[in-house]
Amino acid sequence: MHPHLRGPRLRARALRLLVPALSGVLLAIGAPGLAAPPAGDSRADVVAKVNGRPILRRDFELAVQLQFRGRRAGGGLKELQAVREKVLERLIENELLYQKAAKADATVPDGLIEEEFGRMRDSFPSAAEFADVLRENGVSETEFREQLKRTLIVTRFVNGEITGGLAATDEDVRRYYDQNPAEMVRPEAVRLSQIVVRLTPAATQAQRTAARQKIEAILKEVRAGGDFAQLARRHSEGAEAAAGGDAGLLIKGKGPPAIERVAFSLQPGLASDVIESRLGLHIIKVGERRPEGPAPFDEVKEAIRVRLLAREREARIRTYVDRLKEQAKVERHLPSAS
Repeated sequence: MHPHLRGPRLRARALRLLVPALSGVLLAIGAPGLAAPPAGDSRADVVAKVNGRPILRRDFELAVQLQFRGRRAGGGLKELQAVREKVLERLIENELLYQKAAKADATVPDGLIEEEFGRMRDSFPSAAEFADVLRENGVSETEFREQLKRTLIVTRFVNGEITGGLAATDEDVRRYYDQNPAEMVRPEAVRLSQIVVRLTPAATQAQRTAARQKIEAILKEVRAGGDFAQLARRHSEGAEAAAGGDAGLLIKGKGPPAIERVAFSLQPGLASDVIESRLGLHIIKVGERRPEGPAPFDEVKEAIRVRLLAREREARIRTYVDRLKEQAKVERHLPSAS
């Protein structure tokens, strides 16, 4: 493993990948929550019990790290304690769902578990690094497979028993579009094509001179009437070179400032002078200009449908989980944030 990946960076990455994503089951985090030990196991350090089943401190603390990472350091103990309380509730909810799914005899094929395990392993540069991350978090492959199994079982149960049959009709979508005009405003944008010669901030003077000479020669061809797309395919070092330099829509306020300043003042169809950004040297050309204003219904209707379905899904799950909580025996032993 490369040395700079060790320590906090690796730990953060491990947390992201080892925490089970319940595919939207809850807008919640889970711990790498290993299969819980048998109820009544006095050797385990327990932060809560759900119908007699323990939630372990190690899973809880790891989930807290994930949730709290990236927050501003000034949050202090009060913010940390709020996070810890939220995390514990989510772990309790996840356990309740799993218990309900197990009672309903929800299962998943072994092949699906192995497929998900392989996907997680393949997200790392190597199988050895994946194994290192598991080991650093005190998780065996067997335990990790068990957690994946639990996650998939809950997901299948929720999809079948709680959120099955969800639908957002065309009328629902149109009503949302009409009633939320402020959300339907899209910013100004231009379609951007570019030719790029890469140049890093650390480039030597010789490298800067060579890059400048190359981009100036390309610009000369453009000015002489050369086909911009062909020149981009032939000379550009940008990711969009194979597409003839077509970089798609540049949304105002979302692009590099040096590029934006020129792009939104350039006449469509004309090529710019050489522009320097942190990525290198650019020649840009803009096509259609899209003014700020309401997005057409047909352009946003599927995104609205997804939003409505997600909202209804969340509401159904929340109602279901709240009912489970009312019927369950839950003991909380939240550790101090100190």
